[in-house]
Amino acid sequence: MALIEVSHLHKEFVKTVKEPGLKGAIASFFHPQTQTFTAVKDLSFEVPKGQILGFIGANGAGKSTTIKMLTGILKPTSGFCRINGKIPQENRQDYVKDIGVVFGQRTQLW
Repeated sequence: MALIEVSHLHKEFVKTVKEPGLKGAIASFFHPQTQTFTAVKDLSFEVPKGQILGFIGANGAGKSTTIKMLTGILKPTSGFCRINGKIPQENRQDYVKDIGVVFGQRTQLW
């Protein structure tokens, strides 16, 4: 059994498209136009116990979104992930006691 199991993970965000100017802002407020943005598309992998895993990719490739789904911060649109036999989104408070994650290049971390 794999320590990390990810199967067909998919995450979409819906964002509001705003038109420029005051007129566009008012129009967007009353009749917002939305656009669906796919951050992670059909991601599947397994990591056995003891293996080290790193995410490398260009900006906007979905690395942070994937980590957030693995930690239970975000819920996937479809698919699932199981870490150490637990599904992160089901009982996040119990799950996060066993993990550690640091995000970003923040000066507070130095």
